[in-house]
Amino acid sequence: IPFNIAYSQMLTTFIVQGTVMQTALGFIDASTMINADCISVLMSGYLIGNQLYPWLASHQIKLKTTQKFAIGSFLGAMAILWAILVDLQIHHTYHTTGSKLCVLWQAPSFFLIGAGEIFTISSSFEVAFMTAPPERKSLASAINLFAIGGIPSVICVFLYQLCAPWFYNHNGNSNLSSLPLYTQAHVYKYFFLLVGV
Repeated sequence: IPFNIAYSQMLTTFIVQGTVMQTALGFIDASTMINADCISVLMSGYLIGNQLYPWLASHQIKLKTTQKFAIGSFLGAMAILWAILVDLQIHHTYHTTGSKLCVLWQAPSFFLIGAGEIFTISSSFEVAFMTAPPERKSLASAINLFAIGGIPSVICVFLYQLCAPWFYNHNGNSNLSSLPLYTQAHVYKYFFLLVGV
């Protein structure tokens, strides 16, 4: 669940952050940055499945499921920490030069989330499928989907509502569509809270 709370930020807070950043190469904006996650999943899946796990097996090392979850959660926390650094850099760049930061600064967050998916989400499906008796595999998969999708989403909604003032500009509303308005908000505080989760 903690990793999936970080994962949920890709379609929410990362997009809010990216909308006030400079488009890269004329077409890469906040909405297209989600593709960095997809690329990361493909690359990480290949490297972890075809390189890391066989190398570990050749040294008689098998990662336990809890270790995989810990690695994935660590990568999710690193993604949020990077988002904090990006947010602070957005504020710094705006206040010192008045310019926008390039949206590609978000790429490490998306790549870290993608690598974390390989360790956590695929492992949770593996556990659900392998431990359930044959007649309960569908139910186990459904419970797993609820645990990795539904519960984290509800927690994120609750956290966002609790932290809503951090997303307000000086006018007291949540319009953060421009860089000056965004820099009046304190989105980085929300990211700090997420690291704690």
